[in-house]
Amino acid sequence: MSCNIEFTLTRIFMKLFRTELPITVNECQVNLGFLAKYQILIRTAKFLQRFVALENGLCALFASDARRQLDSMFTQFGKGVYTACQLRNAVCCQFFDRVI
Repeated sequence: MSCNIEFTLTRIFMKLFRTELPITVNECQVNLGFLAKYQILIRTAKFLQRFVALENGLCALFASDARRQLDSMFTQFGKGVYTACQLRNAVCCQFFDRVI
């Protein structure tokens, strides 16, 4: 689903700014804050981080799965990423490096 959202937003930006250049579309998405795939990833990490911290009995049943999913998200962006905030910073750095 994330891929469909990203494709749709890219096409909208191409029509909106009348361009076919991917670098122009990426810059527009960065400047206007439309990084759909990464926003979903960051929001998921924030949710899972809060979910793991809850002391609810039902949440405790699934806490290990949530931690495992968080760890896999964090390892995608290298060492030094242990929180959702650090993940957001790593995504921004990676995206800006790719665009520039």
